[in-house]
Parts: sequence; structure tokens; C-alpha cells
Amino acid sequence: MREHPSQPGAASQPADTSIEELVERAFHYRGDVTIRTGDRGSLTGYLFNRNSGASEPYAQLFETSTGQEVCVPYRTITDVQFTGRDAAAASAERFEAFQDRQERPSRANTQAK
Repeated sequence: MREHPSQPGAASQPADTSIEELVERAFHYRGDVTIRTGDRGSLTGYLFNRNSGASEPYAQLFETSTGQEVCVPYRTITDVQFTGRDAAAASAERFEAFQDRQERPSRANTQAK
């Protein structure tokens, strides 16, 4: 069972979800996310690190457009959206479909006996 959406924009977060929880989910997501900040700006990229226990909690991402490493303090984050496709989840789905196709003939042989 997947915990994160595999389709861009598929995540609709409850209003009471904390920024810390959103960042944690984004860290475990294997696609690009869009971080919205209080100054109405946004950054899109792959979130590769976070530290909620630092004196100034932060998230780090590789920005999609530039490849630059960007550090964003939690206090400036207003929302996190899962905007990129989760490539690892898509690979897992393809593998499961492959396994199903491989098992089909053996199930048919077992039932025929």
C-alpha cells in the first residue's frame, strides 16, 4: 500500500496538517514537490533533506529549474504540494503488473489440473 500519491497534484492535505508533517511526507516522497512560502513565492524540486530538530528547522531541496541546492526555513513554508510524479511508485506498479502477468499462466495450469 502506498502512503503517497503517485500522480502530480494528487495530494490534498487536511487543513490541520502541520508544516513539519508536510515536510516529512515530502521527504519520503520520491518525486518533485512545490514548497509555497509566506511571501507568496514557490520553489519546485526534489526535497532531499530536512531537520526539524535544528534551532532553525529547515528543508533542503534541489530546485528543478536550476539544479541548485536551496535551504528553506520551516517558518517561511505555508504549504507543500506533491507536484511531480513519484517515479519509484510508478516502477513498483509496473513491477507488480509484471508479476501478475508472470503468475497468470501458472495459476491457469494449477486450476486446469
